[in-house]
Amino acid sequence: MTSNREVVKSKILGLLIVTLCAWFQLAFSTELLPKQIRIIVPFPPGGSNDIVARALAQELSPRLQRSIVVENRPGAGGTLGAAIAAHSDPDAGTLLLISSSFTMNPSVMKLNYDPEKSFAPVAMLGMGSSVIAVSKKLPINSIGELVDYSKKNPEAINFGSAGIASFQHFAIELIKLKTTANFSVIQYKGGGPALIDLAAGHIQASLGSLVQMQSFLRSGKIKLLAVAGPKRLPLIPNIPTLRESGIEVDAVNWWGLLAPAGTSTELLDLIHQATNASLTTSNIQNRFTNEGAEIAPMSRSDFEKFLTEETAKWAKVAKQTNIKQE
Repeated sequence: MTSNREVVKSKILGLLIVTLCAWFQLAFSTELLPKQIRIIVPFPPGGSNDIVARALAQELSPRLQRSIVVENRPGAGGTLGAAIAAHSDPDAGTLLLISSSFTMNPSVMKLNYDPEKSFAPVAMLGMGSSVIAVSKKLPINSIGELVDYSKKNPEAINFGSAGIASFQHFAIELIKLKTTANFSVIQYKGGGPALIDLAAGHIQASLGSLVQMQSFLRSGKIKLLAVAGPKRLPLIPNIPTLRESGIEVDAVNWWGLLAPAGTSTELLDLIHQATNASLTTSNIQNRFTNEGAEIAPMSRSDFEKFLTEETAKWAKVAKQTNIKQE
């Protein structure tokens, strides 16, 4: 009969073997990495994509034992930077920071890359719910009242968007589709200008991140009506979601990482594991919280499925509401 001491020795030996195998695998994979890794952000510095990328780079660098450079390549609604990443050498250590617009662009513009075939999923990072706000001048206190008011007063509600085919544009059109609200969508060059006009009373409503709206909320010039995501936000627990208000809409911005197609599975798995470990740090979690968001790690296969579902969802919205990029 095997003694308890022998069982313990066997378990310890097994654990040591597993640990050594994992260490050798990590060391081997790390050696395959280039000396420097770059994360392409297809939008200008200062936005949420840029903030997420730089926070992630800070945590990833020591884990991958490589310097990481964040490279902003804005233009064409995020497709310019995506094209650069898609056509990069898969062995050159290039990553692409994507957000919801990545799954919206295929339905509204011609791309010089294939969103599915040109990339390999690396990691899902997090999700952030947008919020809907109205001018303080408007006698409205709920999203239901806003919808009813728009129907009784045609063209009285001008809804500010961050630009044609932007996340905000898609989200507003989806809300219109689900409620038959009579909103006129006004396009701006970014969410900031839209909020400035909202605070001034030049438009009546807008949709954006809670972070963008904080200063305007403190000034008392705008008021929040609803959260466009699946659950309430901890920073504003009294503001209901659209679904709680009877509107079957989830419009959530999110962030993830892709690599060029052809990148080895070993390296994809290595970066995936290092990224998920980075997401547990207080630095990353605080950054997401400050954006009104939260971490949302997934397996690589689940992230790939998520991208397919999001692309199909927004393609349907684009077709039904005739969203087109000019």
